Amino acid sequence: MRLLLLMIILALCGCSVEPSAPAQTPEVVVPDHSLDAFGGRLLGVDRGEWIGKLLFQDADGTLDTVLAENVHGIVRNSNGIFVFTGLAHMSVNEGYVHTVAREPDGRVTVSPLGRLPGAPTRVRQLQPEGATSFLVYSGFSNDRPLFECYQLIGKIVSRGHDCLPPE
Repeated sequence: MRLLLLMIILALCGCSVEPSAPAQTPEVVVPDHSLDAFGGRLLGVDRGEWIGKLLFQDADGTLDTVLAENVHGIVRNSNGIFVFTGLAHMSVNEGYVHTVAREPDGRVTVSPLGRLPGAPTRVRQLQPEGATSFLVYSGFSNDRPLFECYQLIGKIVSRGHDCLPPE
């Protein structure tokens, strides 16, 4: 009887009984790669297959997804900030180098610099502001993965010779 009375009162008031939405839990990001940039931090995540992303975390801690791709490295040199992305999974083998910039309105944006012949790995900057070496997956031979060494100098990608060995 009390429930019926409560429903009548709520109906007369124009109110409804709706469950309140649970408070959203803040996203916790454990980056594989990070770089201080634009007064905040770029965070790169690679969780395999198609679950990676590049995020920008501003000084207040707000996270914005900038790119929805597996991130294999983030570096800075005298020509800007670069992010290496890619995926080697089953018959897919693709990789890219992107430039990262901050627009006048404050947004962080990504533009493709170029496509790589395969997914990059073992990205490392050889010296601060210097060349960046990385391996590119190129397939299998005798059940062993094959990699080729490349480098990024400024905005130019070319064959390299000082790469870390594959893991």
